[in-house]
Amino acid sequence: MCHEVVGTVPKSLRRKLLRTMVGLLAVICSVTLVVVAALNFLTSRATLATMEARLRENISRQGGQLVGVQALALRDLVADNAFGDVARLVERTTQQNDDLVYGLFLDSELTPWAYSWRDIDPKSAPKWDQLGIDTTRLDRPGVSSTSKTINGQMVFEFATPVVDDKGVFLGSLRYGVSDRALKAALAGTQAASRRALATELALLLTLGVLTIAIGVVLSRRAAARITSPVTALTEAANAFGAGRRDVRVDITSQDELQVLGAAFNKMVSELQVHTDRLQEMNRDLENKVAARTGQLAGRNRDMRLVLDNVEQGLITLSAAGQMADERSRMVAHWFGECPPSARFTDYIGASDPAFAEMFQLGFDALLEGTLPRELCLDQLPRRIRTGGREFACTYRPLGEGEALDGLLIVIDDVTSELSQAKREAERAEVMALFEALMKDRTGFLAFVAESSRQLAEIREGDLIGQKRLIHTLKGNCHVMGLSVMGELCEAIESQMAESQGPPSAAVLAALDQRWSELMQTLQRFLGERDQDVVEVDRAELERLDDEVRRGVPSPRIRERLASWKLEPAERALGRLASQARALTRRFGKGEVSVVADGGGVRLSPEAWGGFWSVMVHVVRNAVDHGFELPAERARLGKPAQPHLRLAVSASDRSLFVDVEDDGAGIDWSCVKQKAATCGLPHETEDDLMRAIFAPSFTTRGEATAISGRGIGLAAVLDEVERRGGSVVVRSRPGAGTSFRFSLPVRDPGARASVGMTDAKIPMPASA
Repeated sequence: MCHEVVGTVPKSLRRKLLRTMVGLLAVICSVTLVVVAALNFLTSRATLATMEARLRENISRQGGQLVGVQALALRDLVADNAFGDVARLVERTTQQNDDLVYGLFLDSELTPWAYSWRDIDPKSAPKWDQLGIDTTRLDRPGVSSTSKTINGQMVFEFATPVVDDKGVFLGSLRYGVSDRALKAALAGTQAASRRALATELALLLTLGVLTIAIGVVLSRRAAARITSPVTALTEAANAFGAGRRDVRVDITSQDELQVLGAAFNKMVSELQVHTDRLQEMNRDLENKVAARTGQLAGRNRDMRLVLDNVEQGLITLSAAGQMADERSRMVAHWFGECPPSARFTDYIGASDPAFAEMFQLGFDALLEGTLPRELCLDQLPRRIRTGGREFACTYRPLGEGEALDGLLIVIDDVTSELSQAKREAERAEVMALFEALMKDRTGFLAFVAESSRQLAEIREGDLIGQKRLIHTLKGNCHVMGLSVMGELCEAIESQMAESQGPPSAAVLAALDQRWSELMQTLQRFLGERDQDVVEVDRAELERLDDEVRRGVPSPRIRERLASWKLEPAERALGRLASQARALTRRFGKGEVSVVADGGGVRLSPEAWGGFWSVMVHVVRNAVDHGFELPAERARLGKPAQPHLRLAVSASDRSLFVDVEDDGAGIDWSCVKQKAATCGLPHETEDDLMRAIFAPSFTTRGEATAISGRGIGLAAVLDEVERRGGSVVVRSRPGAGTSFRFSLPVRDPGARASVGMTDAKIPMPASA
């Protein structure tokens, strides 16, 4: 076997060296040919481009001189109405110049005095008005040039106006110059370039063949000198592999192979020494392993002591998701004993299945590595909820560089911290309740009555009604500063959006429980006087006092006293204005300028509480959908402060409420496209107007805590229809949106309608 291997080495090395040299020479020759051809091609292109530019420049100069000189010659002829002389001059010039295609002179009335084609029968020549002449620019001063295709050939047209001594426009002279000379010159240059390239490539190819032939001869000789020492080294290596430790080689090639042979001899000698040492070290290693095993056992005991006394849950996962046996004592205390080599998702799924499912999805994405590691870690679930307790999880990847060897999970029991935070939030909510009561007693009590009614209707209504009521309750709770109630409503909305069904009994019970706690606190504060207090401004008292002193008739006095039982509309508008200011700041849209005009109208808080509660959706939509960011308003040239106008007015039988903003307006093309996607009518302006009030209709890609669920405006329309009113919407893109609500005061059974603006809605070209 050894002789067979040794015999094939020299022949194989010679072939490899020969193939390498021939291949290298062939590559060099090929690259040289390609480089020369590429350089020649680039040089030819540059030369052609330069020549073409010069030829075009020459044509432009000659054409400009021609029309300039002839324009001077035609000035007197045209002024003297010498039609024949003008025609002869243009025709003679066209026929005598081989590069001209046609000549044309048009007077100021667009009458052709002279029109001549070279070598073409006038009857078959194109009409002058088929030359693509811009007749509106004939009197443009100076020489103008254009290129166009006429009768299948490229023509450079030069034109100049003919004016008299006073600068009066007399007509336009233009000549068409053929590109035949340009093409002929370029074709000759290209042919010469190709001949030069062919000659260079032939010479280089011949030189390459000769070089390869010489390289083959020299390579065969070099291969023979190299393979002999290699053969000796191969035989020695085979013998050494067979167990002979005294084998040596004798190479005198006076090159690196000789050095390699000496190194081989030295290696064999030293290897024998190292083999003896290795056997001795092997015996020592067995003793050290035993000692090291004892030390590791001691460290493991120390680590177990730490893990058993730390107050956190520490779990190490492998890349396969299996839990290491070393974990803190608190893990088993919180979640139960774990079998050996169990998967983390199987273990924790027994306590919180939802957490386990979300963790598996995030962990798979982390292992795949298609997304950034930080993003995958952020997407892993952070909370484990089981047995009435809540645990916070943090994650640390294990491994060096981009390689992921596993994951360290640190778990903390945050039940007490969350309870403390909840108590703080509830205390802050109670303070907000008292603040709202002190600031606007009548309005707040109306809010309480309306919210209690909504909570009672939530359990009895259908799915759409529940969504509207919860969305409205959420908005009004945030207006009053009841943050815990607002967050509970937001959680219910999210749960309904995920399940596409009614809210669960558990979340409704939590909402009712919190409202009941707030009402008990409020009742303890108000006692039995919650409905027996009427708030009157000092100005109202002074006005009444003045009227009494002046002897105003009693019916008038009684009418004023009766009005004190009602709430000024300005208070309701003030609550909406406060909400607008807070939301504008929250969204980073600056400070909003709000004008609230109650028009001296007073309304019953009980009768109109439901209407004011849904009006918050209109204001929130104006801030979220309408107002632009400060940078965008500056770019559009709008004032830095967005503007919102809230107004109430009344006639004998109707109440009018206006909400106007100067925001971006409604994007009707987007409304049309979304309506088509939702299967809503979208062909007419009325269809689009009704679409924005449809349940679950929104142009937002995703919902936020403020808007985007398509519920707010639907709740507004539902309340308006219930009162027998109507709403008119006016909107212009970039100029803002206005809502006008018309509500009957004495005829609540009037038919409801959705009104259209008297101005046309800008309809999209397509959707």
